[in-house]
Amino acid sequence: MLDALFRRQDIDILLVQKVIYYVLNDLQGYTTQYNIGANRRGTAIVARDGFNLENIIMSQSGRVMAATFREIWMINVYAPSGTAMKQECERFFNSELSYLLTGETGHILLGGGFNCILEASDSTGVFTYGRAVAELVHGLALTDTWQGNPTRKVYTHNSTSEATRIDLIYATRELLERKLGVETIVEPFTDHLAVSLRISIDLQIMRRVRGLWEKSGGDENFRPSRPAWDPPSLL
Repeated sequence: MLDALFRRQDIDILLVQKVIYYVLNDLQGYTTQYNIGANRRGTAIVARDGFNLENIIMSQSGRVMAATFREIWMINVYAPSGTAMKQECERFFNSELSYLLTGETGHILLGGGFNCILEASDSTGVFTYGRAVAELVHGLALTDTWQGNPTRKVYTHNSTSEATRIDLIYATRELLERKLGVETIVEPFTDHLAVSLRISIDLQIMRRVRGLWEKSGGDENFRPSRPAWDPPSLL
């Protein structure tokens, strides 16, 4: 099912959360970088062959990892969840995530499972407000890439008691200006919706065509997409 998602959506880079096993190595034409912590909860970044990731940094907990693709500094986040974990979630954004962003001044793309909200309208019930996330987003001048119809809310996770939009992609203003589109995708292997962002960047990569490698350049579509892994038994 994941392979079908890659082919159908033509994904170039995938940010994955709640990864507990090294099971993403069989995707033909893609390479996976893992960061699984001691508690068997982690993250991964899957990139199409030819999309070379550099400066890969990983946290000890496995909950955040970052990599550079061309001029873009990508951060993959899997924040602690639940109201009982509110303090741990705040510490995660204030220290663990902030450490990866120290001194970074280029284009930033921050995506993943935030497990908190910044706007009351992003939840139909009572949910954790992400004060540390709000301060981080404001300090880095990041913008939510989702700009849907405010009268028709889109939620990325539904439970028996509430619906919330906790799976997000933030970007710096320069990257947001290159946005071609953003959408949510329903997949049968998770109870979250995937968030798919398409942006235009100038790059030159090698693509395999009929068994050969050919060079392509110019204005290409880059698509970091984020399906959450829930339940983890499906891994």
